[in-house]
Amino acid sequence: MLENRDAVIFLDSFNFMTYSRKKKILELFSDPKDILDRAKLVENKEKLTAILTADLYKKMFDNLNDKYMSKVVENLNKLGIKTLTIFDKDYPELLKNIDTPPFVLYYKGDKSILNNLCIGVVGSRKITNYGVMATEKFARELVKYGFTIVSGLAYGVDTVAHTETLKSNGKTIAVLAGGLDKIYPTANIQLANKIIEAGGALISEMPPGTKLEAHMFPIRNRIIAGLSKAVLITEAQESSGSLHTKNYALDYGRDVFAVMGSIFSDSSRGTNRMIINGHAKGVCQIEDIVEEYHLVPFIQKQEARDITSPEQVVLDFLKDGEKSFQEIVDGTGLNVSTLNTLLTKLSIRGIIKKLAGNTFYLK
Repeated sequence: MLENRDAVIFLDSFNFMTYSRKKKILELFSDPKDILDRAKLVENKEKLTAILTADLYKKMFDNLNDKYMSKVVENLNKLGIKTLTIFDKDYPELLKNIDTPPFVLYYKGDKSILNNLCIGVVGSRKITNYGVMATEKFARELVKYGFTIVSGLAYGVDTVAHTETLKSNGKTIAVLAGGLDKIYPTANIQLANKIIEAGGALISEMPPGTKLEAHMFPIRNRIIAGLSKAVLITEAQESSGSLHTKNYALDYGRDVFAVMGSIFSDSSRGTNRMIINGHAKGVCQIEDIVEEYHLVPFIQKQEARDITSPEQVVLDFLKDGEKSFQEIVDGTGLNVSTLNTLLTKLSIRGIIKKLAGNTFYLK
């Protein structure tokens, strides 16, 4: 697996490696690590040339050596950037299952939160006072329910969502369109640093040194949707880039929520249209979101008295919504007899509730 991850990092180091080219090359080799075998490259020269062109094939072949890879790793280390590849066991599971998952994620901060219960909070860059208030309200309350907030570090809604999450002592993930070596917009460099310091994460699929281009922003939005269980658009005009995130979320089977806005405001036409067209559930309070997942405020869970370690295992497993008895068995590793006892006690104490079909959720 180590060589497999080295192979995709090697491919990713070339600026001519589009997603399509990387995918075709990985499909060409039954074992990804064979990409690092010069003999295998020679053996597949004709097919690789068809994918890359002769000049680009030569560039890749000539740089397949320890010195080149050492320089790639050295540069990442110098910049404080780490990598998570699709071959790593802690690669975010939801993101792995979209149709175009990034082969490499470059990150700073805590990678473990990429597998948290995440919700994308996005919207217009040209935010109004109403948008600020709505974004702050929902970000603050979503944190209370244990959500990690995912956004794009852009001006407007993104900035407010990240900032309010930090104020609320929550975790937030910023997905950048460009490389992590050049934070954009530069006005949010301080915010990016605060996200890392607070145990959050910055991620990008673009290697350092990549020139930021306009087409990278909508491509980035698929990662926001892919990481998230749901997407919330707090304010958006009809031409807002957040519509791309909404479309990705719908394609991936994610829930989409949109904050209702004034019919007299151009800034709410995008969100209102989503609701009218049935592309999003209209929301005006936190209950409109969390009722979908049977969640309770995280602080309420933490204050439950006399919780034993095995009980806490069950409660932690139920924090992202209702689960069947078998799912709890599989997810916690507890035996059937022990789990039955724990669920009965937690139900009697009113901490969890049993639903039809032998499913359970946190009250």
